[in-house]
Amino acid sequence: MATTADDITRTQARPDQVLLTIDGQEVAGERGDTILEAAQRVGIHIPTLCYEPRLQATAACRMCIVEVEGARKMLPSCSAAVADGMVVRTNTEKVRAMRHLYLELLLSDHNSFCTPPCRDACPTHIKIPQFLEYIAHKDYKNGVRKLREDLPFPAVIGRVCPRPCEGPCRRQLVEHPITICQLHRFMADQTIDEEQEGELLLPVEPKPDSAKRIAIVGGGPAGLAAAFYARLEGHAVKIFEALPKPGGMLRYGIPSYRLPRDLLDKEINVLWRMGVEIQVNSRLGVDYQLEDLFDEGFDTVFLALGAFNSNDMGIPGEDAEGVVTAVDFLGDLELNGEVHVGNNVTVIGGGFTAMDACRTSVRKGAKEVTCLYRRSRKEMPAHHTEVDEAEEEGVRLELLCAPVRVITDPANKVTGIEMLRMELGEPDASGRRRPVPIEGSEFVVECDQIIAAIGQYPKLDGTTEEQGVKRTKWRTIAVDDWTFQTADPRVFAGGDAVLGAQTAIQAVAQGKKAAWSMDAYLRGADMAEVGQSLAELKAQPFFKALTSRTDLDPRVARMAEVPPVFIDMTTDVTRPSPPADMPKREPEDRRANFKQIELGFSEEEAVRGAELCLDCYCPASGKCDLQRYGIEYEVFKNRFHGGEAHDYPADFRHDFIMREPNRCINCGRCVRVCRTEVGSSCYDSMGRGYDSIVSTADNLPLQLVGCVSCGKCAETCPTGSIETNPRLLGSYDLDESRCMFCGECVEVCPYDALEQSDFFELAGYNRTTMARESLYVREPRRVDPLRETVTDLVPHVRDAALGRGWTWEPIKDDPIALDEPEGGA
Repeated sequence: MATTADDITRTQARPDQVLLTIDGQEVAGERGDTILEAAQRVGIHIPTLCYEPRLQATAACRMCIVEVEGARKMLPSCSAAVADGMVVRTNTEKVRAMRHLYLELLLSDHNSFCTPPCRDACPTHIKIPQFLEYIAHKDYKNGVRKLREDLPFPAVIGRVCPRPCEGPCRRQLVEHPITICQLHRFMADQTIDEEQEGELLLPVEPKPDSAKRIAIVGGGPAGLAAAFYARLEGHAVKIFEALPKPGGMLRYGIPSYRLPRDLLDKEINVLWRMGVEIQVNSRLGVDYQLEDLFDEGFDTVFLALGAFNSNDMGIPGEDAEGVVTAVDFLGDLELNGEVHVGNNVTVIGGGFTAMDACRTSVRKGAKEVTCLYRRSRKEMPAHHTEVDEAEEEGVRLELLCAPVRVITDPANKVTGIEMLRMELGEPDASGRRRPVPIEGSEFVVECDQIIAAIGQYPKLDGTTEEQGVKRTKWRTIAVDDWTFQTADPRVFAGGDAVLGAQTAIQAVAQGKKAAWSMDAYLRGADMAEVGQSLAELKAQPFFKALTSRTDLDPRVARMAEVPPVFIDMTTDVTRPSPPADMPKREPEDRRANFKQIELGFSEEEAVRGAELCLDCYCPASGKCDLQRYGIEYEVFKNRFHGGEAHDYPADFRHDFIMREPNRCINCGRCVRVCRTEVGSSCYDSMGRGYDSIVSTADNLPLQLVGCVSCGKCAETCPTGSIETNPRLLGSYDLDESRCMFCGECVEVCPYDALEQSDFFELAGYNRTTMARESLYVREPRRVDPLRETVTDLVPHVRDAALGRGWTWEPIKDDPIALDEPEGGA
């Protein structure tokens, strides 16, 4: 649209200035200014990746292009000078389309992802690339510590999790997702026996005793996780479990061929060793009341009641002899060691519990087991591997059918079940296609036992609305979405009690967040304000939310959910390799017993599987300009990826500056800053055309090419290709016998980190006094809270930070060792 005189705000220019119009606004620019500089002075944003105000513009990235009236083509605003009467448009549809194209091209060889989609899909947000790095380095103890920042029971969950993290794994763009869940199971298995009496592998040292007490009602995954994280905060924790042993559905709902009981006991033993009390055979509403807990001196209560009530089928005859629920069937087996199983068993349902009931029936001697499900196999909630293994063991699937009535004999014993054929219609609220009955398609399945596994809801006995524990229409406890508080602010709830019957990993996530929320409450935080701030944070755009999160108390910020926005960038697909393959017992060997099916990885296979990780993690996420513009210009489907891409090794040979060439966009800012501002000339562009990359000469370590460790290259990098490792150094030692107090270090330091006192003559001062008083190191800068510390990334960097050092080795193809003289003796 043309700009008219009425649209322009009149600006008076000095004789030495020029007047131009930018996006309808009249701007007075200094002669010699570029369009970008003129726009920035009046607050008009033009994106750029290669522009560095201290250096001469190069227009390398082309992101700052603008339309100028009368020009034959779009011009880079960082190098185009302003002129009188110039009319500039910075955000037209054509300009945005070209910037989108340039971003696509940049991202087509940007073989590094901003934030791991696997971690986002995990309900408790495990730091997956980091723990896989520890496995690749065979550093299992520190890997377990890293896992327990978000997952207290990696060996248990590694056996029972439905693996939501593996669905979005970017490795499947190459061939198949990484077996993430089974890999953290492997790592935990390497350390669990030693941990029973040796060092506890905790993510942090537990805080000092807070003198606060927390009662947890329910010893399932939500309650156990809440106990773990509350204990780390220094609070005294006691779990009240209704059944004879802790574990909840982990013990009484999952068969031992999936989760061996000795292993479950070992991970629960970690809680014992942390000081958590566990009282069993204590049922809320029977053995004690909610009020009793406060009378005993507990400051807050967490209700982690499990979903032990089963949904009715809602058909005639379901009260017949021989009809049982899957929850009761599996629970009785665990409690009593035995359970009645018919010869011809029919299981209704398609979830994990249904598969467990089918496979348990096979192991207890049923001659025929049939699983009836109302949707197709694709819509079954159970993981496909569970369904595959059930079929291998002889379970027959009958899909797209729903129960109509239970058929009985005159003694009211089950003889069969009448079913109705279904077809799939439109998707329902769950996203799955709704089953629609087919009239006249009834058929009968003969059986002598029916096991119903069509859903569960929490057992809330012992709680009432009068106590402040209100109900929802889904027969769960109503809580604040962010703080997990009920109507009684002292009472919190989570897990199945809030979500309904869900997975163990979802319950763990709820327990972790509830523990943090209870910690905030016990520290006196205004919980209404906490909930409001967290809700407002999630509603904000991604980049703004990350900035706003730094303003929150860190103990509140850790509870925040900031959904990431994923832009589409390349993945090198030229080197496929299958994921680590979990060895299993043969079907013939597992039908008659409850021995664990999955045998575990060998170390060699686990390390190989972990090394397949594409490291979809960048410490600059949230600060990266390329990421910011990729989101702003909606590069969510890149037309130029899917083929070969460069895959450069990361360079961690310098203890302070780390380089990840896969994130480099060849903007040249580091090259020019190092050369012009610092004078070291450590970097240059190597190679030609598509193969060009910024690097050091012959890819030597920075410490061998004159690097002064100033960090200016990392400071100017727009993408996180160069990052600094926050140093733990407090001050430098000064060699008094050699220093001549010339002040040269003060003069050349690019960060003004050193200062010198007023001029003095050496003869008039004691050297020790001068060394102590005249030269000192400034206070360290505040570490950016948005950046996860680099110690999260690689073990050898952590070792360097801890003073264990790291020895540089010559590059493999060097003809000689660089620390030896040429020619030899």
